[in-house]
Amino acid sequence: MSPGREQAERELIELSERAWEANRNGDAEFYDRFLTEAPLSVSQWGIVDDREAILKGFAENRNPYTRTDLSDHRVTVLNDGGATHTATVEIDVLVNGTDKQTMRIFATTVLTRRDGEWKAALFQITPAPAG
Repeated sequence: MSPGREQAERELIELSERAWEANRNGDAEFYDRFLTEAPLSVSQWGIVDDREAILKGFAENRNPYTRTDLSDHRVTVLNDGGATHTATVEIDVLVNGTDKQTMRIFATTVLTRRDGEWKAALFQITPAPAG
């Protein structure tokens, strides 16, 4: 692996960890900086392509994540301006703020480099079998 790709891999793994931390904290400001102008979110709960609705969901944090453990990181650098990051994430969530549940997912983010910073264009989560 070339030094540039190794650096991009480390950078994207760290960025993914920060994004999940922001998710736990309801930090919509982080996502306002992190998302492209037209992001897409795909999950078992539906497809959302409304940037303001995505940010509102992070800010409201109705089902807060109290733990997000990432493993099995996989980064694919597509070119100097594009990459994907996939990981397995085990999440403790408080459904409706009170009902603790644990879920395991595969999470993929498609990123593009804009003005020297990685921006998320697409998030997709898929339920994963129990580990």
